[in-house]
Amino acid sequence: MTLQGVTALAMVALIGLTVQVEARTPCQDYLRLRNAASDAWKQAMGTPRSDRCDALRRASLAAEATLTYADANRESCAISGEQLNQVEGYFREAVQARDNACAGRPLRPYPAEILHR
Repeated sequence: MTLQGVTALAMVALIGLTVQVEARTPCQDYLRLRNAASDAWKQAMGTPRSDRCDALRRASLAAEATLTYADANRESCAISGEQLNQVEGYFREAVQARDNACAGRPLRPYPAEILHR
């Protein structure tokens, strides 16, 4: 085999390994779900108040999907307990905001110091 043939073979092998590594990157679905939930939340916060209930419903469903995936794939994705608690917190926040918006209340309750004045 010539030097040119060895170089070509090495390049093909290197490209093949790179493609396999990219295809096997763990937890791409978790990252995709997390990004989708973040985008849904941003969109919900930018919608008019009249449409916010539906937008927050979508955001809470996206947060739930992220939490479900993270919990089911905790070990294989090396998701720490702290990360899982954070994802669960985002889900609870989205549900609370959804419930408040759909009931016509402010997204977050007013702090006690505001209510007592």
